[in-house]
Amino acid sequence: MGCGTSSASQLETRGLIYIYYGTTTGNSSRLAFQFASEVRNLKFIPKIINLSEYNPKELISQKLNVFFVSTYGMGSCTADTENFDQWLFSEERNKNEFQGMNYMIFALGSTNHEHYCEFGIRLDKRLEQLGAKRICNLGKGDAANDQTENDYQQWIHNEVQQTLQLQYPLYTCEQGQLDFSIIKIKITKEPENLLSDNLDFMAQKYINSITFSINEIKELKLQPSRGNSTLFLDLFNQNIKYKTAYNIAIYPQNSDSDIDELCTLLKFDKNMRFKIITNQKQPFPNPISIYTYLKKFCDFSGLVSKKQLIELSNMINQKELQDELLHLASFEGRDQYQNRFQNSKENLLNLIKKYQIKTLTLEKIIEICPQIQPRYFTIASSNQKHPQNIHIMASQFVLNHERLGLSSSYFRTLKKGDIIRGYLQPSKFKLPKNSKAPTFLIGIGAGLAPLRALIQERDYYLENNQFEKCPFQGEMKLYYGCKTEAEFLFKDELKEYLNSGTLSELQVAFSRKDPKQYVTELIAIDQLYQHFQMDGILYICGSIELGRDIQVKIADMFEYFENTDPYLTDQKIRELEENSQILTEYWG
Repeated sequence: MGCGTSSASQLETRGLIYIYYGTTTGNSSRLAFQFASEVRNLKFIPKIINLSEYNPKELISQKLNVFFVSTYGMGSCTADTENFDQWLFSEERNKNEFQGMNYMIFALGSTNHEHYCEFGIRLDKRLEQLGAKRICNLGKGDAANDQTENDYQQWIHNEVQQTLQLQYPLYTCEQGQLDFSIIKIKITKEPENLLSDNLDFMAQKYINSITFSINEIKELKLQPSRGNSTLFLDLFNQNIKYKTAYNIAIYPQNSDSDIDELCTLLKFDKNMRFKIITNQKQPFPNPISIYTYLKKFCDFSGLVSKKQLIELSNMINQKELQDELLHLASFEGRDQYQNRFQNSKENLLNLIKKYQIKTLTLEKIIEICPQIQPRYFTIASSNQKHPQNIHIMASQFVLNHERLGLSSSYFRTLKKGDIIRGYLQPSKFKLPKNSKAPTFLIGIGAGLAPLRALIQERDYYLENNQFEKCPFQGEMKLYYGCKTEAEFLFKDELKEYLNSGTLSELQVAFSRKDPKQYVTELIAIDQLYQHFQMDGILYICGSIELGRDIQVKIADMFEYFENTDPYLTDQKIRELEENSQILTEYWG
């Protein structure tokens, strides 16, 4: 990490720190950039790299690497980390290949899922196995109950800051080496260029995304209300290629009214165009207008971060309010932060209004605001039945009593003919290996989406007299749970599938009807046992609670029919999952 000392313009530094991240929804990316800001204050020179763009020689040769990684599915890495994962765990790696490297890992996950932070745990063990030295305990961020930010702050406060300062003493370095990681802008009259070169991973992913036109958009619930609404979107692209029950990630956009309000408060000319001046890869395409940046790339309506609180505190003249924000951003103020911001989903725009902040610059907004991340939906259509159309079901999400989430607000503005952007990604749902196996579909609410896709797949082959080619030749049963008759999504369509023989059985439970009933109450353990005895497949889509309730049913089944000891039922369930006989998509 040595620097030259010939320049007259020198600064103290602790040297380079490489920050790698692997992400699906952007949480690891957000923390990686937040971490870069914090270590910059400790006088490190941060370099941020998505793991899809890792350089093996560079990674091995660097003395200090930090990893922010998420777990996807059954303990796997995220899609952007797959090549790195294969390289790292290859038998070609030598035992002491990483000797001389120091590392830290912050793993993201949710304790609601069985494989909590599993990829981060595997990465930690593998780096140590290859000779690298862990200098801080593995950090874990728990998304259950929105604890990731607090877990991250605790890791930084209790582990990281002191370790880095003790192990990496200050030395002098040429100022230019410190400047390369800081973003600056330049006002320009050049036209916008949304296809610019040298983009970072997240920006390139946006540029490479697919455009869809909205063929149809409608409300699915008979009595929708604010926060209790499910939209159906039919998206068209004549060149699309997707597989049944894939996921689609859709990029939402900020509303014009919010953009106008922010520009008025900060006295921005939204039509002004600017360029990014940086030696690193560009965080978004440019030259770009302030309006386009705020519309498509800047997440100023997401949950306010502690980094944002610290920056805003520097722009307030009243010491009492400064101290208030600094306390809320501190480790000691973590409970108040959760009550004030996390629970109410407070955003940056609201804080700017509340504290009458007028000196926030565009550079600072670019620095402290994460990029808008896509929202994921499991596709609700079969590619056989609708080869050029993708159907999704989007439930409305209310952040607090006053406003909807970014995605919900965006969908509410859309109409037929509008163009949206997104990309496709495999889901955990797969077609059966054994086409003769019976399938049992269980879902609640908008969890019907992938189950509808599977039903359509079977219906396509029946309609076209090609049943011998159908991946679902065994019986197909659907058990569905919703609150009331008014929320029975695709009621007529599903009953038609039952009448035509596409569905062998349809059972519906209403949790807000008298007498109330939950979908798991419809499922008998002898029915499950018979299903698995025939090598049947169970598809489940819904809440974490639904998944837990069904796991209890399956555990009871093993105890009753096979006299399995209670402590061994989890292993039995894992075997079914590994054999792709239990396939799940959960939220919450």
